[in-house]
Amino acid sequence: MSSELERRLEGLLAEAPEPDPGAGEKALHRSLRALQPAPPAHRGLRTAVIAFAAVVVVLAIAAGSLAAAGALHVSFGAKKSPPPVTQLVLPKGANGVAAIVGGRLSVAIKGGFRLQTRATAAALSPHALYVAAGINHSLVAMAPSGHVAWSHDAGGQVIAIAWAPDGLEIAYVVRRGSRLALHVIYGNGRNDTMIDHSVRAVRPSWRADSLAFAYVGAGGSPVLYDLEHKSRHLIAVDPPAIGVEFAPVGEALAVEQVGGVSLVPHGGSATDVADGNVEAFGWLNGRLAVAVPGLNSALIRLFAPSGAARGSYPVHGIVVAVTPTLLVVRRVGRLVAGRTTLVTVQRTVAVRDLAIG
Repeated sequence: MSSELERRLEGLLAEAPEPDPGAGEKALHRSLRALQPAPPAHRGLRTAVIAFAAVVVVLAIAAGSLAAAGALHVSFGAKKSPPPVTQLVLPKGANGVAAIVGGRLSVAIKGGFRLQTRATAAALSPHALYVAAGINHSLVAMAPSGHVAWSHDAGGQVIAIAWAPDGLEIAYVVRRGSRLALHVIYGNGRNDTMIDHSVRAVRPSWRADSLAFAYVGAGGSPVLYDLEHKSRHLIAVDPPAIGVEFAPVGEALAVEQVGGVSLVPHGGSATDVADGNVEAFGWLNGRLAVAVPGLNSALIRLFAPSGAARGSYPVHGIVVAVTPTLLVVRRVGRLVAGRTTLVTVQRTVAVRDLAIG
C-alpha cells in the first residue's frame, strides 16, 4: 500500500463517526442471548457459533460507522469484476476514430496511440491530432496518448463540442444549472468567449471555411453565427431543430427536425427533403445521407447539396452515425464501419459523439 493511499485511508477513518457508547457491547450481548443453549456434548460447536456471532456484530458495527460517513458499501457474496475496457478499432484509411461508449471516451489513431477516460462530450481535431473532451467541468484538449495540451475551466458540464475544420477554434455547449450556454475558444485554449447564454443541447456545426458555424437557439431555431462580422442569422423551421450539419464543401446546411430533415442552401430558406422518423443524418461522400429506420434495417436516402434526390439503398442494422466517408451501423452487439468492426458492445450500452477522421 502506498504512503499516499495510507494517508487517504487514515483521513477517511478519522472522519468516520464514533459508534454510540456501549453500542458494541449491547449488540454483542443481544446476539449471545439470542443463541439457544446447546448440550454440553456440543460445547465446541457452541463456542464456535458464539465466536462467529461476535465477529459478525463487530464487523457490522464498524461497517455502520463507515457507511454513515459515506465511505463504505457493504455487500456479501462474490466480488463483481470491473467492466471490461472498451477499445475502438481504427478503420482502414482513417486517421483516427473516437466515441463515448457507456460514458467512457475511447480514441484510436494511426501509430497505435489509444486513450480511455470518462467524458461527457468529445470531438476530434482535424486529422485526428488531438481530441477535445468534457472532463470534470473542464474542456480538455489531449493527444490520443493521454498527454494534456491544455485544460480550460468551463464552469459546468460540457455536453457538446465541435472543432473547426481549420483547427483554430472550438465551439462548445456547457450546462450551468438549468442553463445551456454556447462558447467559442481558440484551439490553444485561450480567448474563451460566450456567444449565446441560452441554447439547446445540440452539437454546433462549422461551415467548411471555418468562418461561421450553426447552432440551435433556445427557441428551437437554427442560428448561423458569422465570426468575422459577429452577426447572427436565424433560420425559420417548423417543427424546432434537433440537429444541424454543414456540408463538408460549400455552405449548404442540413437541419434535422422532429419528423424529418430540411436543407438550407446558401442564402436560401429551409426546404424539406425527408419526412418521417430519422435514425441518423449527415454528409457522406459530399451528399446528404438520411437514414430512415426499418425492421432491423435502414434505408439510406441521398441528396445533393441543392436538395435534388440522388437515390437510395438499404443497409442491414441501425445507423448510429454518418461520417464524411463511412456509415456506422449497429448490428446486434457490434458497431460496423465499412468492413471494420469498430467495437463490440452490449445492446444497452449507449454510444455518443462517434467520429471518424
